[in-house]
Amino acid sequence: MKILQGRGRKKMLYGERLLFGDIWVEVNGSVASVGITKNLEMELGDIVIFEFFKTSGYIQEGEEFARIESIYKTYTLKSPVSGYIRWVNRELPFDPTLLNLLPEETEIISIDIQQLV
Repeated sequence: MKILQGRGRKKMLYGERLLFGDIWVEVNGSVASVGITKNLEMELGDIVIFEFFKTSGYIQEGEEFARIESIYKTYTLKSPVSGYIRWVNRELPFDPTLLNLLPEETEIISIDIQQLV
């Protein structure tokens, strides 16, 4: 595992993914796919509500874009990168348990980071 420094936060390279705390980011070309780690899913427990705050347009690094609510906790997702939202997983608000079943395989949002150059 390799640790990278950036903007005051530690980013750990895990396989082909960057970890930003409890959020994973996989970059393929100019697109960053974002999801949650198994550790966060286990900490939250049974997820009952998933709500997007933002589903299109430009998103800033650190900007809140969604909320996950479980029986025990609420967790706000913040974007780990800046760019234009390319895609959001529209199934999650209707079936948030997908994050319990396959947290590290369930992509939540894709962000086009190409236009930042």
